[in-house]
Amino acid sequence: MDADIAYTSVPIGDLKWVDGGRTLVIPLSQPLLPSKTYRLILAEGYRNMAGVVFPEYTLTFTTEGPEPVTPTFVDTTPVYVADIEELNLSNELLCRVTVNPTVGFNFPYYLFIPQGINLNKPVHLLVEPCNTGVSQTRKSLDRKTKALAEASHATVIAKRLGVPLLVPVFPRPGGDQWLVPVSPKPGKDQWQAYTHALDRDTLLIRDGDLKRIDLQLINMIAHAQRLLRHNNMKVNEKVFMNGFSASGTFANRFAILHPTIVRAVATGGINSIPTFPTERWDDVTMRYPVGIADVKEIADIKFDEEAYKRVSQYIYMGALDDNDTVSYRDAYDVVDAELVKSLIGAEMMPDRWDMSQSIYRALEIPAQFVTYENTGHQIKNEMIDDIVAFFEANSEDEIVEIVPHQYPSAE
Repeated sequence: MDADIAYTSVPIGDLKWVDGGRTLVIPLSQPLLPSKTYRLILAEGYRNMAGVVFPEYTLTFTTEGPEPVTPTFVDTTPVYVADIEELNLSNELLCRVTVNPTVGFNFPYYLFIPQGINLNKPVHLLVEPCNTGVSQTRKSLDRKTKALAEASHATVIAKRLGVPLLVPVFPRPGGDQWLVPVSPKPGKDQWQAYTHALDRDTLLIRDGDLKRIDLQLINMIAHAQRLLRHNNMKVNEKVFMNGFSASGTFANRFAILHPTIVRAVATGGINSIPTFPTERWDDVTMRYPVGIADVKEIADIKFDEEAYKRVSQYIYMGALDDNDTVSYRDAYDVVDAELVKSLIGAEMMPDRWDMSQSIYRALEIPAQFVTYENTGHQIKNEMIDDIVAFFEANSEDEIVEIVPHQYPSAE
């Protein structure tokens, strides 16, 4: 059974069921901060041993500490936006923008606007692809995406940069049947479309609401930019993109497919393997998502190498990260997984990570690769500092590397 849990600013590790599926263990990936209030939400639909369905349950708890207690989340009722309309930007604002198939997106998106954005200076819209896991219901998906927009590492980055944040409400198949059909291939199950990572099966979706979510995101971006400009905000044409784990993989791949949209992209926890912007390596053809040999065929995209090399990139991994999805069939088809292991590296850290960097260097891709010592599959506060510094340094047209934080090595 998959756990459908929403959490805000709680460093959750890998969930697991024990006692024959009767007990859910929710581990923490790092210590909680003192004097903080945290929130976890267990979605409705789970049953007790007698078969009785539990309602949605919210667990709120506070850690001990010497300082005044502060919440790690906010519970904002979003402003519902249906069109290009007037917004009150005098205070911090969270908007939920309704689906608009006419404009080109079949799902809503959240737009977080920090207080105090400088209206006299052009800003970059920050885009954070959603990584909310499989949601059993639309309500659960929407709630978890709202939490990501209103109180997450992406929200912190947007506040510190003084820029608006867009988070799309894209579902990951595996929950409601309203997500089908998602695959043009006979014998493929719907869960194999890993939408949150913009995988091969996702690009191959030919009909239904999930058809070409990369293009839907482009339309969301354009819509958000029009909405913000209507409210007297100066917005640059290109965006910042940020993501970690699956959303980091999405951002990395999106920048390759649509480099004219992206000014700078920060991606972390990507299984030590970014997509390689080349058709072949070592005389081996690499189809998407390992390479780009067939992106014209499956997505009608001609790779724009010149535009791609103008995108600033910050790609990072924790030296202790062992979250490897290559062997999972929703992340990679068998043929692609075997190619990764034989050509790039079976061991994620450090073998595959070192080879990935070597290939990017050989292709003369101006990306900054960073390894954080004594760090697993997580984002620490100092890493957020680095991401903010990276975007600040790359707000103009030049590609600028930063000096990242150095954690002591684990010995």
